[in-house]
Amino acid sequence: MGLKWYVRLLFFSIVCRMHVQAQTPSPELHKIRLEGPAQGTQFHITYFASDSLLRRSEVDSILTAIDFSMSIYRKDSKISQFNTDSVKSIVMDNHMAKVIKASFKYHKLSHGQFDITIAPLVNLWGFGADKSPVAPDSATVLKVKELVGMQYLKVSGNRLIKKKKGVKIDVNGIAQGYTVDVLADYLERKGIANYIVEVGGEIRASGTPPSGQGFSIGIVQPDDAGGEELITAVAQLRAGALTTAGSFEKYIQYKGKKLGHHIDPVSGFPYTSDILSVSVYAKTAMEADALDNYFMGMEPDKVMTEAKKLKGVAVFVIFKNKNQTIQAIYSEGFGKLFKN
Repeated sequence: MGLKWYVRLLFFSIVCRMHVQAQTPSPELHKIRLEGPAQGTQFHITYFASDSLLRRSEVDSILTAIDFSMSIYRKDSKISQFNTDSVKSIVMDNHMAKVIKASFKYHKLSHGQFDITIAPLVNLWGFGADKSPVAPDSATVLKVKELVGMQYLKVSGNRLIKKKKGVKIDVNGIAQGYTVDVLADYLERKGIANYIVEVGGEIRASGTPPSGQGFSIGIVQPDDAGGEELITAVAQLRAGALTTAGSFEKYIQYKGKKLGHHIDPVSGFPYTSDILSVSVYAKTAMEADALDNYFMGMEPDKVMTEAKKLKGVAVFVIFKNKNQTIQAIYSEGFGKLFKN
């Protein structure tokens, strides 16, 4: 058969299929929702399909595997094994290897502000799995800070090596975002095109609900009057991820001040910027999750400047201005996400 005849037959076949499809009504899409406990919080998955394509047991299996890899609250996890003083190195599984690789990337991008060896300081300030009962003094902070630094970690093949005794890691600033990405990628491999995945407030979405313009996501701010949190903006997410870091939900009182749980690995103390929360839009939840922690240590204008340097990244910042009233600013890219 000549090429011309082959092309004619192919075209005829396509036209016939289009005609049949045009006469066949599209299957009705149903809203299907799964939810449950995950990583000390909750997961929520909503997707639209003609039939159920995902079992709760599949989701639980993924979450359990990630917990066994990187949960600091499981004594039998890979990360807990690594954090034992007598252990000098471990063989990483696939999940940990990806997160550790990304952690080195964001450590470099953030000029050292994103640092997973911050675990001893997190515990010292009462925000980790091994919480200190009292807030530390400066001398104690300086002593513990000697164990903090990504230069004390080395990767050789699939092995993570500790170069200094007492070094411990905490990947909570990136692992939930990674978990969201793993779940979202799994949904896509199952043929699910319209979905939203959320773990502990970290979100990734694709497509739209039927007759919708995207998945609506509210951004909240604290209420100065002490009441419920207020929704200050609504974003429409059709593709990509949205995560938020905040200082007003987890904090301690220290010398008459509220200090949030985001700690500066350089000073050893919690950040004291005017920022209350940073919401980051990026292609993946892991990227957004890492960046929102990095941005929490900056002043609002600096966040705008740094976000502009990053391709595909947009930010929404809530902070207290000089008059101590709550204000919000956002990048041009984030403005395009707002619900019409």
